[in-house]
Amino acid sequence: MYDARPSPVTDYIPLHRMTVPLSRIRRLCPSAGALAWAAVAACHASRSGPPTADFLLFTADSTFWVHSGAQGVHARGSPIQLARYGGKFYEVYVADDDRSYSDAEIVGQQVWRRDIVSGDSSLVFRDTTIEGIEHWYTRTHPHDHPLDPDDDSDDNDPNVSATSELDLLDQFGPYVSYEYRADLTLNAGNEWHIARRGVLDLRGARDVSIHDLFGDTTAHTLITKGRSLFGQALDSVLVSHDTRAREAADAIGDFAFDSGSYNLIQRGGKPAVEFVSPGRGTRGGGLTLPLPPIPAGSPSWWSVRDAGLPDSSDSATQKWRSGGLQVITRSAAGGDSAHVELVDSARHVWRIGEVEGPVQRLYWLNKSSTDTTTLRALARAFDEAALYSDEARTAMTNVPPPPESDAAHTAHFSARDGRPVRASQHETSEIMMPQHANVLGHVFGGVILSMMDKTAAVAAIRPARGNCVTVSVDRVDFREPIHVGDLVVMHASVNYAGRTSMEVGVRVEAENLISGVRRHTNSCYVTFVAIDRNGRPVEVPKVIPETDLERRRFAAAVERRRRRLEERAAEETGRGSVSG
Repeated sequence: MYDARPSPVTDYIPLHRMTVPLSRIRRLCPSAGALAWAAVAACHASRSGPPTADFLLFTADSTFWVHSGAQGVHARGSPIQLARYGGKFYEVYVADDDRSYSDAEIVGQQVWRRDIVSGDSSLVFRDTTIEGIEHWYTRTHPHDHPLDPDDDSDDNDPNVSATSELDLLDQFGPYVSYEYRADLTLNAGNEWHIARRGVLDLRGARDVSIHDLFGDTTAHTLITKGRSLFGQALDSVLVSHDTRAREAADAIGDFAFDSGSYNLIQRGGKPAVEFVSPGRGTRGGGLTLPLPPIPAGSPSWWSVRDAGLPDSSDSATQKWRSGGLQVITRSAAGGDSAHVELVDSARHVWRIGEVEGPVQRLYWLNKSSTDTTTLRALARAFDEAALYSDEARTAMTNVPPPPESDAAHTAHFSARDGRPVRASQHETSEIMMPQHANVLGHVFGGVILSMMDKTAAVAAIRPARGNCVTVSVDRVDFREPIHVGDLVVMHASVNYAGRTSMEVGVRVEAENLISGVRRHTNSCYVTFVAIDRNGRPVEVPKVIPETDLERRRFAAAVERRRRRLEERAAEETGRGSVSG
């Protein structure tokens, strides 16, 4: 139940959506094939290893960190989605917003932006459609009550089901395109569906219009062209004599051009707008009509390098350059995957591997543009992403409106609800039996460790009010043996809580029930991370120490946390700060 923290992944691209077995992702020799002549030259020069390079490579739903140097080529993958603007990296993720009631399933979606260096998160997209449905439900069903996060509705189908789904699409600097769908079903049989597209500005936590991106003059031209394309699409359906076209013509009236439903894409290294007309009503609701992309020129905010786009590309090949180095991706047959290669200034080629889907972006992590703090934060973000499942995070429904700035959000985090240490305190006891001990009558260390983990887990879960997983255990010394017949008593409480993690202190005592003598046999500190039902970290209440002893333990826990972070940073630096 309480899993150990996954080990860092090194020397290969891990399992997440990979199209090749791990045996094919290894320290690499130069590739063969069409570049066989270059591969031969590289083999002769391979004593010095591949060139020194660091870069992040992005596909539709994964990020790969590649580091090469004298020790070989190391590639590491993660389901994390990163945005880069203003010289900083941010994690962007979608979270469930569960507003369900005993007789209504109401689950929306939110988008969050997290600064990977500070760890501060900001809400950048609120699901106002689902919020509106919840408000309607509370007005029309005043006697129903909202479900607590740990509650389950009964086995009967709810009278109301309202759910939404949001997918993040292309990202260019602070602008992220998305697709949104919402469905409302009533037990009486009535249904309502919507679908639309949009572009989100991560800086201002708001949707942006065509006018915001391109100015009034260009926006007018783009919207006029979009209306024309929409009219052409309607005409092509109406004039067709195909049977399916006649069926489509009956429903085409349920579609309308909407200048606010669009995506930002790129064509030939320049921005383009793709309008997507939403359908409405019983026939068109939930459907969309994509229109052909419209080139949008080159606005002042557009930068090929800042957007991570290739320096050159054709239908099958993309190239990114940095100094004398190149990363080349080549689409495999069918276009479902891409082969990735690193080429040095002497045209020696190293095969990195094959990733699923086309490569969308690439960022070079040059020493001149990426400081050590950012590299360590990226490594930490990759480690944390190992805890994620393949689903969305869950967020609480009482999230406040998005703050005006990161500083405002940090203030909100500092002011979040707190719980006293006593709210987490837990004690367990068990008499040690022969099956717990070795031939000397001493209790196995593993038995004690298991009891400590369970006791600490209860102390962590109590204030978090949700599932928690063990991520680390500090050094455990067995001061004295514990014997068969001893009563083992364990005391646990939360000493400190960060954003999603908690340190739990555990004290172990062994009592001789005949003499009444108690001995202190063990102490340790266990770190837990609170997770939602999909396995992603969630915020926990802060700890409020009330006594002098609790305040001393709190201060000591802060110092231990500082040392842990320093040790982890030193380990990451020892691994080249990237392959950890």
